[in-house]
Amino acid sequence: MSTFTRFSAEEQLVYQRSLSHVVGKALYAALPGYRYYIGSEDSNRWVDVETGFITDGATIPRIFWWLLPPIEEYTQCTTLHDKLCTTYYIIEMRDGVEYQVPVTRAEIDEILKESMDVLEVTPWKKKFIMFGVNLNRLIKKPTKPKPVYSLAA
Repeated sequence: MSTFTRFSAEEQLVYQRSLSHVVGKALYAALPGYRYYIGSEDSNRWVDVETGFITDGATIPRIFWWLLPPIEEYTQCTTLHDKLCTTYYIIEMRDGVEYQVPVTRAEIDEILKESMDVLEVTPWKKKFIMFGVNLNRLIKKPTKPKPVYSLAA
């Protein structure tokens, strides 16, 4: 049982049947929204995952789902990673003002690793996920951020 010292809430995912049908893959809405504090629970740097943020869980090739399914103990971390890969920024508080600070894909992947440490994800699962994430980053060239799907409109 983990404590959510850097996550402001425990994530619940709700399957989005209609949207999944349109897009052609399983999609879930994150409920409630939450904040992840980078580095420590009293950090001035964080990421907000808004209520209704749409994720596909961990993006793992179907052939490996028997080993690492898309929805598992690491799902809140992969939702956080999806959010960062959509926006490419974190929030930083300086002198009482919130700033959007750009982050690189390598920094995003480090935040994923840190968040899996916070949730005490099984070490072998964390290693496999990070291997896949790092391999993906090396193979794919950076592209523009993914479109944002949100239920709040």
